[in-house]
Amino acid sequence: MSRSSDPIRYGVIGTGMMGVEHIENIGALDGAVVTAISDPHPESRVTGAAAASADLAADPVAVFEGHHELLASELCAAVVVASPTPTHVDVVAA
Repeated sequence: MSRSSDPIRYGVIGTGMMGVEHIENIGALDGAVVTAISDPHPESRVTGAAAASADLAADPVAVFEGHHELLASELCAAVVVASPTPTHVDVVAA
């Protein structure tokens, strides 16, 4: 159980243009941190990890190729689905 002073730990599934925008928006929130990202594309993982690691005081972000691994990691209390729209049903079902 987390204390009220603990940040909300977010995962971002899909780290293309919209995913990076969500990462930046989460980073601007008090009490929120991106702890994990996933994307099947290596270039998007690199870009997403760089965006999530922009706060040098934060712990390194966990990087996963697939959303199943991110969800199984239990590193997140909340998840943003920023993968392409046709994938949302399968991602949310997981």
